[in-house]
Amino acid sequence: MLDFQKKKLVSAEDTLKKYIDEMKKFENTQNTEGLENSKKMIKIWTDNIEKIKKEIKKIESR
Repeated sequence: MLDFQKKKLVSAEDTLKKYIDEMKKFENTQNTEGLENSKKMIKIWTDNIEKIKKEIKKIESR
């Protein structure tokens, strides 16, 4: 179970990086809709990463 959560964490961090890069691209354009969407996705994935980290800590403490 721990390995699965760690893999999930790596995947979530990669996805977060993708949206951060995407947001940087949109900052240089006039695409405010794309920029706002990227910001929302960054918040969602940041929250997901925190949840996964908490789950890993819970599993490790057992």
